[in-house]
Formats: sequence, C-alpha cells, structure tokens
Amino acid sequence: MEDRYQITLKANYINILLLEDEIEHFDAVLSKPMKSIDDFIEKFRTTRSVFLTLYNVKDLTSKLQIRSPKEYIVRTKALRSKLEFANHFRNKGIGHLDTTLLKRAVQWEPTMFISTGKDNKPMLLLAQKSAIESCINSYLDKEGVQKIFGHEIDLLYPPDGNEFYSYLKSLVHETDEWLKSSKEILHKQINFHSSEDVFELAAVAGATNFNLKENSDLSYDEEYSKSIISQGLDKLISDDIKQDKIDDIKKKFEI
Repeated sequence: MEDRYQITLKANYINILLLEDEIEHFDAVLSKPMKSIDDFIEKFRTTRSVFLTLYNVKDLTSKLQIRSPKEYIVRTKALRSKLEFANHFRNKGIGHLDTTLLKRAVQWEPTMFISTGKDNKPMLLLAQKSAIESCINSYLDKEGVQKIFGHEIDLLYPPDGNEFYSYLKSLVHETDEWLKSSKEILHKQINFHSSEDVFELAAVAGATNFNLKENSDLSYDEEYSKSIISQGLDKLISDDIKQDKIDDIKKKFEI
C-alpha cells in the first residue's frame, strides 16, 4: 500500500528539500563580510551548524536508494567519503558537545578567560572559535596528523582561516549540487496528485499514526471514507454555505 502513495520516496524528497534549504542558508551566512564581533560570532556559530547539516547529508547518502545513472552513484560515493569529517565534527562539537574536546578547547584558547568585565561577547567569540578549531585539529590520522590540512588550524590566523573556509565553501557547494541532482532524479519518479484525489488523500491523512514505534495505516476504504466526508460536509451547511453548494461538491466527487 505504501508504494501506492510513494511514502518513502516522498519522505526522501522532503528530506532533500530541507537539507538543500539549510545548506544554502548557511552558505549565504558564511559568505557575508565580517565587520564586527557579532559578524564573527555568527560566522562561527553557522560553521558549527553547517556541519550538522553536512552530517545529515552524509547519512542520506547511505540510506537513499533510487534508480539513478552510474555517474550519480560515483558522485554519491565520493561525497560520502568527503563527509566523514562532518561525522567527526557532529559527534564532538555540534550534535554532541564532547567534554574532552571542550577541555582541549579551554587549553588551546586560555585567553578566553581573561576578564573583560560584563561583556561576554569576546569570550563567546573565542569559545565558538576554539570549539571549531578543536573539532578540526582532533580529526587525526594514525600518525596523529590532521587528516585534511596536515597541520593545526587557527581560524584567526589569515592563512589558516582562508584555507579552512575555502575548503568548507567547496564542500558546501559540492553538497548542494549533489542535493540538486538527487532532487531532480526523485522529482521525475514522483506521481503527483490531482485535485480529484483530494478526498482519498484526506482520508489517508486522517489515519496518520504519530506513534513512531508503530506502523501507520495506509489503507483506503473508498465507500467508508465517502460516507464520513458526506457527514462532515452536511455539518458545514449554514447561512454562508447553502445546501446546493454542498450538493454540488458531493456530485463532483461522487460522494
């Protein structure tokens, strides 16, 4: 019955829509010029957030099973490999805040605890910065070398900052292109509904089970559903909605 409504296919499609929206929003924020401490804080906050979205894309690349060209399959495998870093980042610095990583962040950036009075913005800036850098610098190979850059990153040191954000921009754009390709493939496989299906869809929607530990009923009994809808339409009759209008609706949809 699920195939009739393409529930899994459509769930994957809205997954892609949401991720595409997030990735493009974060890309826009990361591309903004930084003119103040608030701009830096926003950029660092967004940097952490975009890695959670990148992780969710990685998760999707493993779960998405669609009819697709070989070239798309190769691209998906390559992107999944690149997004391994997002998995590390998510586990340590955004999906979870790892205590050991935060201790390293404090050690790495002790100046954040130099007193600045009641203004917490300098500390927040350095907290965001050191959390990101600790995520980056703890992504090590077997020899203890940073896997992507080959050295430790300090985001406020221009060569390091430019290197990291050039890498991130490229990864974000590659991910966005993959999402667009995936969306296009899925769009062609979806059977979109017409207005004639509205009552059947309403009946199926009404049977939605939000207990995620159980299955949701996707069966459709046309005669039973029409009788329920007919009763509902009759209750709508009022000074504003006349009987003849209700009768016209019932006739149109053969209720």
